Amino acid sequence: MRDFKKRFGIKEIYEFYGATEKNAPNFANRFNLNYTVGFTLKPYAIVEYDLDTSEPIRDENGHMIRVKEGEAGLLLAQIITDNLYIYTDKKEDEKKLFRNVFEDGDLYFNTGDLLKEIGHFKKIYSFNQFVDRIGDTFRWKGENVSTEEVESVINEFDQVEMCCVYGVQIPNTEGKAGMVSLVTNSQSKDFNFTGFYSMVQENLPEYAVPKFIRFTPNLRTTATLKIQKGNLKKEAYNLEEIEEPLYILLPNSSGYEIMTKEIYNGILNSKYNF
Repeated sequence: MRDFKKRFGIKEIYEFYGATEKNAPNFANRFNLNYTVGFTLKPYAIVEYDLDTSEPIRDENGHMIRVKEGEAGLLLAQIITDNLYIYTDKKEDEKKLFRNVFEDGDLYFNTGDLLKEIGHFKKIYSFNQFVDRIGDTFRWKGENVSTEEVESVINEFDQVEMCCVYGVQIPNTEGKAGMVSLVTNSQSKDFNFTGFYSMVQENLPEYAVPKFIRFTPNLRTTATLKIQKGNLKKEAYNLEEIEEPLYILLPNSSGYEIMTKEIYNGILNSKYNF
């Protein structure tokens, strides 16, 4: 934000965070502070969240655990009214609610967002910073990308047996770029990259087209057969950690190419304008 202000000569930015759901907290940065969505007067909590299981972490008593200042966690909004209306369907309401969060009988609304407390302003207001969406959505180029929608398209390609889509960070870019790990019925050298690229271009908006492809012999799943994305996100496209074939769609390129050490270092040094 400081670089943005300096580049365009902007003195003040007032950021905010909110949602249309009735019980969601609304944050506002009223003091022109950098890197924060500000504070809220509504009761809320930020709790530890397991990215592998996609569930909040609970202690031995079955209660959730508040994160420490500076740590990212799942934002919950306390509900202290008898009116639990969120959507138009009570079943949908229940999907967004957590019960017995810190004590038996309490009730919280699940925002689906990761935030972190970054300190207090004038020792009064607790300021927070938006981190990311959880689950099957990430943002790239100002747009929400549904991993499920992208996966449904990619799984239709005849050489793909299974895929996993997730967002990865590119240095000095906003949001996360799409990356897909593929389990295929052929070796990577025999993969039809031209056909694959044409297919995703025809069926996905530009911002949802994966920038990175990782070929893997299998995808780890949970006991309920949900693909574990935690390690995939952590490893991203790091050539130091991944021995499997990696391919990249560089800016202004007409197709995917093998990720080389030179390209990888160029990404880390912001050589490419994604």
